[in-house]
Amino acid sequence: MEDKPQGCLWCDYRGPVIAGEIISVVNPQVTLQHELRRCPECKATMVDIRWPDRIVRRKVRESPRRFRRSLWVIVYPVECAWCGSHNTDAYEVNATVSNPVSTRFKYDIYRCLDCERPNAISYLGEVYVHRADQDKEFFSLWHLDPDVE
Repeated sequence: MEDKPQGCLWCDYRGPVIAGEIISVVNPQVTLQHELRRCPECKATMVDIRWPDRIVRRKVRESPRRFRRSLWVIVYPVECAWCGSHNTDAYEVNATVSNPVSTRFKYDIYRCLDCERPNAISYLGEVYVHRADQDKEFFSLWHLDPDVE
């Protein structure tokens, strides 16, 4: 494992980041070990995911809870399926999709900050991006790859 990630994904810091404990995340791509890392410059958090042949670093956000452990959510790098922009951000984790590609997939909703349209990402070993549309009647329900108007 010579290919170890370096630096912070949130800021321009390129030095070593501080290692933390092993955490459980709400939206894991795979069931591998997730080691928490914290940037000494901006104090942002990341996780290192240990694959057998490499280590992958992802952004992670903490959602503190009262009297219980925090929830950790991985922020995947997502390209907008509508406009191709990389300026996206997590909006809803573990969303309910009316027409899933596979019942094994879990879905998160990401908003494009440029075109302001929703994207659904599915992850099971690999991250896939789909155009998404919110149901007009049931707001917690999403549809994948709607017809383009």
